[in-house]
Amino acid sequence: MKNSALLLTFLIVLLSAGLTAQNYVSTEPQDKNAILEEFTGVRCPNCPAGHQTAAAILAANPGRAFVVAYHPSNSSYTAPYTGDPDFRRTYPNVFYTTPYCGSSRFMPSAFINRRQWANGERIQSRTLWPSYCNTIMAEASPANMGMSTTYDIMSQELSIIVEIYYTDNMPDMNHIYVMLSENDLVSQQSGATGPYTHKHTFREAFVAQWGDEITEPTTQGSLVTLEYTWDATGSGYIMNNCEVLAFIENQANGEIITGVGVHVGESTYIEPTAGFSVEDNTVGVGTEANFTDESTGNPSEWEWSFEGGDPASSTLQDPPPITYNTAGQYEVSLTVINPAGSNTMTMTDFIDVGYAPEAVFSANQTMILEGEGVTFTDNSTNDPIGWAWLFEGGTPETSTEQNPPEIFYNTPGIYDVSLTATNEYGENILIEGDYIHVGGLGIWEEAATKTFTLYPNPCNGKLFIEARATKNLEQITVRNASGQSVLIHHPANSVLQTLDLSILEAGLYFVEIKSEQAVYLEKIILK
Repeated sequence: MKNSALLLTFLIVLLSAGLTAQNYVSTEPQDKNAILEEFTGVRCPNCPAGHQTAAAILAANPGRAFVVAYHPSNSSYTAPYTGDPDFRRTYPNVFYTTPYCGSSRFMPSAFINRRQWANGERIQSRTLWPSYCNTIMAEASPANMGMSTTYDIMSQELSIIVEIYYTDNMPDMNHIYVMLSENDLVSQQSGATGPYTHKHTFREAFVAQWGDEITEPTTQGSLVTLEYTWDATGSGYIMNNCEVLAFIENQANGEIITGVGVHVGESTYIEPTAGFSVEDNTVGVGTEANFTDESTGNPSEWEWSFEGGDPASSTLQDPPPITYNTAGQYEVSLTVINPAGSNTMTMTDFIDVGYAPEAVFSANQTMILEGEGVTFTDNSTNDPIGWAWLFEGGTPETSTEQNPPEIFYNTPGIYDVSLTATNEYGENILIEGDYIHVGGLGIWEEAATKTFTLYPNPCNGKLFIEARATKNLEQITVRNASGQSVLIHHPANSVLQTLDLSILEAGLYFVEIKSEQAVYLEKIILK
């Protein structure tokens, strides 16, 4: 047997007000549960009769009465027969003493919630166990207890969660006891014929000799959660046959208030309460909503229903992302189920689905000279409520107004403009590349020297462009007032270029002269 004091590691998480972690214990006032601590031994001839009495109490009161059978080593009745397993433990020795038991000790005997009954006697004979258990179970309890246990067969780690919910104030100090017992242990037994099967045999205590102090508030409405882990490696216990028992003791009178027990791998159940959340309940058409189960009561089944969603249902605890393809307001429902019952939460018009905006904008002009300004207008659809403009090369460079102030461009070049439009359903971005064309003022190498001369301006159809040098001209483009290309001229290797504009309607045009070094823009008037 391993030393449980060395092997036990426990984490205690104590939560006072608030029930976010409450999964295994009821918050409704309940009566006390009976805890029968039995003293027994393989050499005790009358102990089989005691075992029968304990079994009858458990059968009559499922979930209300719990038994642990101690084989204290300070009794001659507990010495094993040759070749039989040794059920003795030293942990219960301090309980099986006088005057703690009372004026005497004997087997079979038991404590019933460690109460001092007639004449201050804790230890009681089996004939009194049923009536004393009934007395306890008829009394209102100031606290409820619940528990969950899991066992990892690979790591051989037992995990225990104990929840205590106080339905009344408990001003006295409380101690918690948590212990492991094992069923279906076979040995010889005095008073029985043939091999004898022992139940609820005490194996390990996961707390100090007299329990561990509960340091958190024990006032009405307080929830205390305690977590324990224990390494069963080398113990030799058949964990599928084991039980975990937990109870709390009032230190003022040494009496057990109430307790709870479960088989390893099982949990106590309370009727679950359905609850869920969604990452964002306002979503765009065609986008996903992510739901999270927040139910309490340790549900084992989930039934989701998503009106208007795809998929429309799920039985997973946390469903896959739900896509909504049609605008509208939709209901979400979750039913959770466990062995104690079921509960449904329905949220009407919970998911609001609409169209994200489509970013659209226009400019009063896209072909300008350096230093000139451009006025931009938002034309986005689906009612945006937020705008984020970015004007490459512009001043100012950004704006969050729907229709920003005039944007000035002070450096020749070709610039992008982008707009991100946002509403409650999402966002959309439009990037217009090379949207704004900013031409130079004819400056090539010296500020006072024009590189190109355009004449006549205004012109009647023939436009001449005279350069100081060819300067590796690449292309001359004539654009209308909207920035659309209406004529492209590929320059000959000459300082004088002639453009025939007679096919164009009268009006304002821009002449874009592109060389390897820069882009120049000049306004002309065609008569």
